[in-house]
Amino acid sequence: MQVAKVINTQTNMSHWLNILVSCVLLVALTGCNKRGGLQIDDTVPHVTLPDFKGKTVELPQKGNVMLVRFWSLECGFCDKEMLFSFESLYQKHKQQNFVPVAVNVSLIEANDERIKRFESLTYPMLVDERGIVANKFGVIALPTTFVIDAQGRLQKKISGEASLEELENQVLQLLPKGNSNE
Repeated sequence: MQVAKVINTQTNMSHWLNILVSCVLLVALTGCNKRGGLQIDDTVPHVTLPDFKGKTVELPQKGNVMLVRFWSLECGFCDKEMLFSFESLYQKHKQQNFVPVAVNVSLIEANDERIKRFESLTYPMLVDERGIVANKFGVIALPTTFVIDAQGRLQKKISGEASLEELENQVLQLLPKGNSNE
């Protein structure tokens, strides 16, 4: 009789252990389906950041189609030359209410010589020293680029590099037709 009780107890414990493991897995897998960061058609959060010179800039700028790129001076994967390509896109399409924005996600010292390289750029170059805004946008890797429509809604999120042609095509789909400086 004692042997039957021990076997029955072990079977019960095994049964309850299986149920417990199943519940833990169910909770863990359900957590994987939670939305992380901004999703397509989400309204972009309203934020204010300083530019390289300390002037504050608000995002999003309603009425403007925006290309917002999160990058870092420290990032080895971030193509810094793309920031100069954004300038040519800006000059080409600014009459159609297009504004690129570059958000450096790292601390920049006032005397950092690397900043001087970007002084010729005329679009907003912003600083998110603590990554608070990057976190609000759901940035998990650099570079990450967001295409935002004139109503302030996310239309495309690109993690990693993308070609200038791909980015321009995304922007052109949202701009009013005509009036570009081609």
